[in-house]
Amino acid sequence: MRTVLVGSRSFGNVVTIGNTLLQNAGFAVHRVGEEDRPLDDAKLASLVSRERPAALIPGAEPVSEAVLSASESLRMIMKHGVGVDNIDLGAATSLGIAVANAPGTNADAVADLTVALMLSLLRGVCPANASTRSGSWERYMGHQLGAMVVGVVGTGRIGSAVCRRVAAFGSKLLGYDVFENEDLKSSCGLEYLPLDKLLGEADIVTLHAPLLPQTVGMIGPSELAHMKASALLVNCARGELVDEQALADVLRDRRIAGAAVDVFGTEPPQDSPLLQLDNVLATPHIGAYTYEAMETMDRLCAETVIDVLDRGLIPSNVLNPEVLEASRDAD
Repeated sequence: MRTVLVGSRSFGNVVTIGNTLLQNAGFAVHRVGEEDRPLDDAKLASLVSRERPAALIPGAEPVSEAVLSASESLRMIMKHGVGVDNIDLGAATSLGIAVANAPGTNADAVADLTVALMLSLLRGVCPANASTRSGSWERYMGHQLGAMVVGVVGTGRIGSAVCRRVAAFGSKLLGYDVFENEDLKSSCGLEYLPLDKLLGEADIVTLHAPLLPQTVGMIGPSELAHMKASALLVNCARGELVDEQALADVLRDRRIAGAAVDVFGTEPPQDSPLLQLDNVLATPHIGAYTYEAMETMDRLCAETVIDVLDRGLIPSNVLNPEVLEASRDAD
């Protein structure tokens, strides 16, 4: 029986549809146990060598060339999520291993959390809650989201979903992206600007760029220096987009007013300087954690594995289709 090795903690753990589909298709689903975590390169390579899976469903753990070459039976990496920055796509392609992701499955969930964090910062929800529970009755003054200028850095699926939500509040929208979305410009009034100008004009900056070599540290000391002292930064994308120490410095000195972060460069973020600051709202990478998003993501992951390994199809979410095309030609 062919095996699917699941490294992702959330696949099949929140909803059952993915497991059910794979098992009904004749796959044995093996989960990485907690005794093997945290999953480093050597541990995952050892598990792949031992389990000899046909497919691996990773979460955020690194899938290096050592992991990819640990077993000749491995034919597919199905990322339980969208970003594939933790997967060596070049090595997978050279080894003839298909790599796919689950685009669009968590866009609404992440966009909802992004707006929730904006509103929480603007209205002081967390300190107001703590104050009330302590017996105080402090009336926290805040701001309305519709009165804010919101800068959206990255206007792909998630950034677009954020734009549509924020536009409904009446906020002015600014955008930064390599590719301009004409629909957002007409439907939401989005105005594209260079990054430095967006940072200088926005009351709230929210990050939704992919993690690429050129976007690592894209928000560093010089970029933060452009922001208003009253501005807020929200990051529900990738921790590595931001220089955490530089962000902590400007927050500590009140050179910007506050930040909300759902992602960190190292997770869990035991030593992050951001966790020591009272003007930071931190959540544990829960952007995609809704039942609806998990059901959609698990279903797509399972269906993609079945399409590729059982049906010989090349779904549109396969990132290196040339691997499957070459295999099809060889057959």
